[in-house]
Amino acid sequence: MFARADHIARTTSAAEAGLNAARLRIVLLTVLVNVVGVTLLTLAPWSDWRTGVALNLIDNALLLGFALRRRDRFLGHLIGFGLVVGFTELVADAWLVDYTRTLDYSVGGGPMLWRSPMWMPFAWEVVAVQFAVIGERLMRWRPGTGLLATALLGALNIPYYEEMARRIHWWRYSGCRMISGTPFYIIVGELLIAAAFALLSPWVRRGRLVATLAAGVMGGGLIFVAYAAAFFLTDRLF
Repeated sequence: MFARADHIARTTSAAEAGLNAARLRIVLLTVLVNVVGVTLLTLAPWSDWRTGVALNLIDNALLLGFALRRRDRFLGHLIGFGLVVGFTELVADAWLVDYTRTLDYSVGGGPMLWRSPMWMPFAWEVVAVQFAVIGERLMRWRPGTGLLATALLGALNIPYYEEMARRIHWWRYSGCRMISGTPFYIIVGELLIAAAFALLSPWVRRGRLVATLAAGVMGGGLIFVAYAAAFFLTDRLF
């Protein structure tokens, strides 16, 4: 009896490890798709909000397809977490557009949701899933070092999209301190945001709807806090 229980435990552990590895691979695939996609779009002078929607549809097809095919409840909850993050983040976008007046979405055109493009909450959903999965894996490896690595990855990876967004006519920045077309406050903010997603990932892994929704609201709220703190640090304090 004990041997059978031990065998079941080992089988369950191996299955979970396999699912974790497969989930990480599909998330890294979305990162690769995005990097290659926005790079190629710089060669398309006709790019606008439609290309943003198309890339977002590809990302979500990969994530949703995996979650359904593998019956991955954790990834399903992460997608829900990301959606709540994305819609809560609309407050931060409105603040950047109306208060700081540094963010301009008019260059992309297309339907808007408050002060953001209609597809922006779904783009943030993908980003939240990516850094929650990558961050959790790195923190399991080494908690402190993994969290720092996730934060640094956010400070390097996401601003790349910010730079490309200007070239492919999604949005642009002005009226603030920048490196090329990327504001200092975006770089600092994304560092904090990536770390926040990693820290919220264990809440989502609980698999409870209330915890997932609460984590999403916190994540979206922390985006506002991160950008506001970074903006006042880089463009007001110094």
